[in-house]
Amino acid sequence: MTKRLIVAGLAAGVALMTASASAHTSYMQPNLFDTANASQVTIETSFTEDFSRPEIAVESQDFHLYRPDGRRDSYDRVTVLNQMTVLESDLTETGTYRFTTGERLGRTSLQARIDGEWRPLEPGAEAPRGVQTRQSQTATVADVYVTKGPPTTQVIGVSVGRLAIVPVTHPNSIYLDEGFSLRVTFDGAPVANQALELTRDGGGYDEPAFVQTLHTDASGALTIRFTQPGVYLLMTRKSGDAPSGAETAVRSYTTSLTFEVSR
Repeated sequence: MTKRLIVAGLAAGVALMTASASAHTSYMQPNLFDTANASQVTIETSFTEDFSRPEIAVESQDFHLYRPDGRRDSYDRVTVLNQMTVLESDLTETGTYRFTTGERLGRTSLQARIDGEWRPLEPGAEAPRGVQTRQSQTATVADVYVTKGPPTTQVIGVSVGRLAIVPVTHPNSIYLDEGFSLRVTFDGAPVANQALELTRDGGGYDEPAFVQTLHTDASGALTIRFTQPGVYLLMTRKSGDAPSGAETAVRSYTTSLTFEVSR
């Protein structure tokens, strides 16, 4: 079977996973990003294709948060609904908090090597004979930062998952005329030329719909410039060898960060 026939066969029914299941991204969205005196924050987390319209509730065994001094803690309440999970936490201390889903392991899928690239197949699909395949499992992390009073930085360097979006600009001090500087790392090492997707809450009403694909430079750094304020979701994906003893040899890592851009 030639490569052309293999690709045609995949497109005809043994399809590559370009359907909605592969495009969903998890996010965390708080009812506030910055406050002078609020005593509580409520956070919505969900998988969606249209930020921030919840579609599938995020369920995780590792929901947690970091308090301004860097101390790990639990949420006061976790309520799982069909289309979203609602998390509540007190804000008893001043400074910057980090709220996260933790690294969440998800479904496994079959990947086929087509045109030199590993691509996931639709659930239940069989790869054509002669095509190299492997099993992969998803590993997702969604983060958001909330600041009470003056911003602090202790929680920014805390490691959550292998693929990380590391803010250089404080994530609760992003302004329209200054932009947002960040780094992307994998196991702590910078990732050069890493693709990231940027969407904006309500950006689907733009014509065309707002979505940008950005790339880190050779040092894994990126500065994002904005043309309007709002709440944004930044997402990046990368495949890598799974840790020793994992269910599959490969994992597909997805990490997202929700943040607000102010005037």
